[in-house]
Amino acid sequence: MRLRQIEIFYHVYRTGSISGAARALNVSQPSVSKVLRHAEDQLGFDLFLRRKGRLVPTPAADELFIEAEDVYARVRMFNRSLENIRNRKGGHLRLGVLPSLSLSVGPELVARMRSADPLLSFELTTLHTAEILAALHEKRADLCIGFEPVDDPLIANHRVGDGRLVLVSGKSLAEPVDERVLDGADMIGMSESGPLGTIIADLLLENNIAPNEVVTAHTYHVALSLVRKQIGLALTDQFTAYSHLGQGLQRYLLRDLPGYSIFACVPIEHPYPELIETALEQIRLVISELASGIDKLQPPRA
Repeated sequence: MRLRQIEIFYHVYRTGSISGAARALNVSQPSVSKVLRHAEDQLGFDLFLRRKGRLVPTPAADELFIEAEDVYARVRMFNRSLENIRNRKGGHLRLGVLPSLSLSVGPELVARMRSADPLLSFELTTLHTAEILAALHEKRADLCIGFEPVDDPLIANHRVGDGRLVLVSGKSLAEPVDERVLDGADMIGMSESGPLGTIIADLLLENNIAPNEVVTAHTYHVALSLVRKQIGLALTDQFTAYSHLGQGLQRYLLRDLPGYSIFACVPIEHPYPELIETALEQIRLVISELASGIDKLQPPRA
């Protein structure tokens, strides 16, 4: 089927009539009927049965509509991208950030860069660690920020800062607090948590700490929402902790908790290297200031 035929089929299926599809597409009813009939002739089977003035989808149409809906969604996305490009007056940067950084580093970076250049536009997407390489290769992102470098010869990895793990509780803990407080305690665990999950698992194993994992969350933001309900403790990155400031949580920066590095990953060949360099400079500043801010809020405990 041609794209126009898919479009007609999609709207006839959605509206249940030739007239409804014609109104949705702002075309005449005869033109819709002609395209639909031609499509059925080419396919060699009916897509709709004509009953009492309505078009009833056949089982074949029900099956095809699932695929047609996906195609049509992609067409709408394509047209939206065209419109965005047409209206764009300055540079455009597509950013991919981990969910952990999506409420702190990402918004702060966009705000600062647009303050310096109001003509800049952005697309901000959250990606998990395993999705970063594909997003860069498929040109869905110009720059991604994560907790580990990408192992690919076509991708440049820039270390843009460092962070620390934070112990988060829904209530005050008896001082002094160290990582042993997790032993036997109810804890919010993480599913597919990437490099930070590995660091946390190693920390618990090496220190023979065995918490009671009562809930498994898929993002650190969800984990902290569970902590707020006093369901258990959590170990998280300090940027997620920063984005939940003032929300009934106690944060403990422990000296013995390991740190981690933050990387900006970009294709080696990029059409706008100056924009990338500006972004890298601003990312370093944002991460440094956010890290400094939470360090001052609660200094490391002995």
